[in-house]
Amino acid sequence: MSEQSSRFPASDGSRWRAPSRHRGAGAAAAALAVVAIGATGCGSDNSGNDVSKAINSVKSQAQSVGSQVSTALTQAQQQAQSVQSQAQQQAQSVQSQAQSVQSQVQQKSGGGY
Repeated sequence: MSEQSSRFPASDGSRWRAPSRHRGAGAAAAALAVVAIGATGCGSDNSGNDVSKAINSVKSQAQSVGSQVSTALTQAQQQAQSVQSQAQQQAQSVQSQAQSVQSQVQQKSGGGY
């Protein structure tokens, strides 16, 4: 992989970072939390209610981000499985072609090695 980070080590020891379209999800959720919590101190008499609303908003946003990340990971896994399947099919095709060529060579050379 061309993108690397020291923050997310992969199981094989290499460094891995989420695709660029997903990297900002955590930062966006954190920014929403800061804005929501900051907005609660804007001169309201219902500070307890405002805090509760802010917390609920942050939870909702976090759930949405989590759902998007989960969907992206599922799609990435499915794509990886598809690529693996295609690679196996290609490898089998190449092996079959190599065996065919070897057979033709043996027939033309008298059948021996």
